[in-house]
Amino acid sequence: MRLSGHEINSQLRQKLAMPTGRHLYVILGTYERIERYERVAFREARSPEDRPLGPALNINLFLLQRFGDEELKWLVRNEAGMQETVKKQLADELDTLIADRLKETSFLAIKNLELLFAYDMELNCFRIRATNQKHILVLLPGERVADRITLFHEAPATNHRTFPMNLVPENHLWELSE
Repeated sequence: MRLSGHEINSQLRQKLAMPTGRHLYVILGTYERIERYERVAFREARSPEDRPLGPALNINLFLLQRFGDEELKWLVRNEAGMQETVKKQLADELDTLIADRLKETSFLAIKNLELLFAYDMELNCFRIRATNQKHILVLLPGERVADRITLFHEAPATNHRTFPMNLVPENHLWELSE
């Protein structure tokens, strides 16, 4: 469903008031629309208690920062020959990052997930961690066409990725109209 940023904020606030269940939400749009939503409308988004939701976490940046210099060099050097090992290390560190952040807050907005898709990583840690009083909002560059979500749709077709439709319920998925 295509909505304005303010309409999404309104629906998000209602969903944040629900204490139990799965709480993973996705906002789709072009890079420009996502950036504008984050800069303008998301800053105005409020919790059910009327508190600001806080800034979105840059996953690419924060994930790489969790590795020391030597460990990061090792990952880069061995990525081609040990892709599954590198992928597992990234996935484990991502899960720890999300778990650590959700210990500090009940709401987490995340953006810049390109690294995850470059390594074809599973996104299940978001769905698993977004339960009961823990809510995760994912800002993704993508568009919905019929029953398919194409991520990075503005890039050449070789860079497109398909978002798993079973990850997020229909009423937790919004597409920016502006």
